[in-house]
Parts: sequence; C-alpha cells; structure tokens
Amino acid sequence: MVAKRRQARGLLKQTHGLVSGFNVPNKKPGEPLLEWAQVLLEELPGSDVCVHYSLKHQRGQGDPVEAFKRFCGECAALGVRSVLLVTGPRGPARDAVKILEQLRGQHPVPGWLRLGVAFNACLPTEPERAQERERLVRKLRTGLVEEVWLNTGSDTELLAAGAVFARRAAADEGLRVRLFGSVLLPNEGQLRQMNERPWNGVHFSARYLSSLKGMTECTQEVVAIFRNEEVEPIVESKVRSRDDLNALQELLDAGFALERAPHVASVNQVRRRWSSGAAAVATSASALGRPTEEVTLPSGEANRQTVDAKVLGEAMGLKDLPRTGWVREGVQAPESVAAHSWGVAFLAMQLCPEHLDRGRVLEMCIIHDLAEVRVGDITPDDGIPAEEKRRRETEAMAALGVTERSRRLFEEYEAQETPEARFVKFLDRLDMALQADCYEQRGAGSGGPHDLAKFKSAARALAEEHGLQHVLPE
Repeated sequence: MVAKRRQARGLLKQTHGLVSGFNVPNKKPGEPLLEWAQVLLEELPGSDVCVHYSLKHQRGQGDPVEAFKRFCGECAALGVRSVLLVTGPRGPARDAVKILEQLRGQHPVPGWLRLGVAFNACLPTEPERAQERERLVRKLRTGLVEEVWLNTGSDTELLAAGAVFARRAAADEGLRVRLFGSVLLPNEGQLRQMNERPWNGVHFSARYLSSLKGMTECTQEVVAIFRNEEVEPIVESKVRSRDDLNALQELLDAGFALERAPHVASVNQVRRRWSSGAAAVATSASALGRPTEEVTLPSGEANRQTVDAKVLGEAMGLKDLPRTGWVREGVQAPESVAAHSWGVAFLAMQLCPEHLDRGRVLEMCIIHDLAEVRVGDITPDDGIPAEEKRRRETEAMAALGVTERSRRLFEEYEAQETPEARFVKFLDRLDMALQADCYEQRGAGSGGPHDLAKFKSAARALAEEHGLQHVLPE
C-alpha cells in the first residue's frame, strides 16, 4: 500500500487538467479495493472515485445481494461516489441483472452513491447484441442505474449505436445516465496481449490487431466517436509514467483532431470528460489497482450555436437583480446576483484545488444563478418547495436560449454529483458568508433584526469537506 500511496502523490497529481476521476477495478478475488480507494481519496481529496464490484470475484461473501449492499455502504463511508456492478466472465448465475432486480427500489446508498452497469455493444452477432440490449433494459428498469459503461471494441458504428440505444433506453425509463466508453492506450505490449491473450467478450477488427499503426488509428476513431456521442472515455491500459501520460494526451488530442473523442480510470485505466480544448481524464487504481457528472459537456461544433443579442441582453439583467436575502434583512444598496456570481468566480480563482477542472469550475460559477434572471432570486423563506424551485429554474434555462454547454453546466451544478459542482456550492456559500461579514463590518446588521450570522453558518457545514475552514470569517 506504500507504493500505491507514493504513486498517488507522484504521477497521479500530474494528471491535473487531463483526468476527471479514478477507477479501482476488480480483476481477481481478494483485492484490497477499499484500501486502494482510501489512498486515492486521502492523497487526492475531492476526487471522483469509482470502485468496480465483480460478482465473480466477490463470491464467498455470503448472500450476494446483502454482500453488495454492504460493500456499497463501505464505499460511501470512505467518500466513494460510484460503484460499477459487473458479473464477470463466466460469472455466477445470480448475475448483475438478477442482483439489481432483487434490489429494485432499494438503493444501497440513495442520494450519494451512483450505481453503474456494463454494456457490450460490440458483440459479433446481432442475436448476441439483441440479448445484451435486453439485459441493459432490464437493468435500467430497476430504477437504480445512473451510469452505463460501454465495453471496449473497434467497431465505431456499433459503439455509436450502442451509446444512442443506452441513452434512449434510459430516457424511456425516466432516467438520466452518464455514459462511459473503454479504450486501450496503443502500445506494442497491449497489442501483443490482445492478439495472444484477448480479454473475454472483447472484439477487435483485423485492422486493429494487424499493427501498432492500425491499433492507433482505430483507437483514435473510437475516441472521436465517443466525443461525438458524449461518452466519457476510460483508458484501460497501464498509465504509470510520464511517457504514458504524454501518450495519453496525444491520443486525446488526436480524438479532437478527428472531431470525435475518452475517460480515464486509474493508473491502469484513465477516464476523460469532454471539455472544450482540454482532456479531462479519470484514473483508477490498477497500478493503484486499475483504471468516470462528471458530466459530459459539448465542445467544438456542438457548442457553436447561435446566441443573439436578445439572449445576451437578457442575461445582463442579473446586474440589476438584487439578492433577496439581503433585501429582506434591510441591507442598504445590496449586491446584485451578478455581483455574487463574480464573487464566487473570484473565490474559485484563488481557492480551486489542483485536482479539479478549474475551467469548468469557473464556467459553473458564472452560470450557476443565471436562471434567476427569469424566475427571480428564490430563497428558503419564500416557502417554495425545492423541487418546484428546480423545475422553474430548469425551464428558465431551457427557454433562455443560451448554449447547450451552459445548460449542461447548470444541470451539473444542480445535480451536485461531481466534485466540481460540490466545490462551487461551497464557494456559493462562502461568498455569502464573506459578504455578510462585509455588511456587518459596515454596520448593515450586527445583532437585533439585522443579525447576519445565519448567512455565515451555511458555509461552515461545507468548509470541512474541502479543508478550507481557515477562509471562513469569524
């Protein structure tokens, strides 16, 4: 475990801007999955960690449903945000489908842990693919699945069709899922392994297996397809050196060049979240073990939609919209919503930790309250239920005419599932606390009917999660 910790402190910290999360794969019985996850979370706090759970390799733990629930609870206690449930090759009769169906409506850790499932879109025959699609639908119908992970392959048409099917099948069940797609980092060792000892259920074309050049070209095309279909790539190859990281960056850059693109998992697998111009990869613990909201964002052509002067002018209205909480407390000349958003963005520039996607954090800071230009600054004192508030703001964002990327960032912030979104929520509260302190210092409220202490306390609950208690006002 010392070697794993050293690796997390060294190589993995160099992945800032390239990696979106870390995966801890389960490739054989008895692996210390939770210990690996703990190392990642301790050395890279706030990371989005996904731990894999293979029913094949977890046999002998008692009732499989209870064992899985217990494992999910242990993951959540560590701060793990996602568990990928797989059957494993030639796994038990009580497979992932049956386990989820037995759990239907009983999420192991509701509201915190995301459950993912595998989906092989590249099986060689249509009957096999039809059966796999039917299995995915059964998993989705349990209402528990929030992530779908596409197995690796080289057939871009089947992968694209698989991504479309998974997203539509989830929508039919009223679900919104994140899609991940597996690729291998092209190198001679990986190519030799796929020719001599191919993984079960993995199918590559003759062109892919013919040479390193063929493997590289096919992988770049798959990465590009993933980008087009908004699938986060996960690189299932060992990433243990600076040269490996450079090769990974070249692969992602090539995916952009082809107008398509990945996600990384651990030192053995890398995840990437699509963001304009930069690769966000997530690693897992394969070399820590082995290599996942956050959220796929459109880039390039996908974000170049027409935004006219009317749309831009309406957004400027945030400059004139006063913050409701200060108005209610009798603060004279209170700040506007736009001024608050600037404050949150400034805090992000000063405090954003290296392992987060700083660009996406800043964009989220700017966009997080934009819907208020139409629905107003709704506060808890207004007596409007949280779900109704969210509905109004979501509809407002859809009607505003801003870019798809802006809407996705707003949805990511509202969902509070990614480390970036949770950090922006803390900054939102921190800005409010600092502003309350400023108003108290100038005499706007200190005790009596203008006591602003409640605006400070809201930030304290979130500060500890991010290790930033020292920036809170007294």
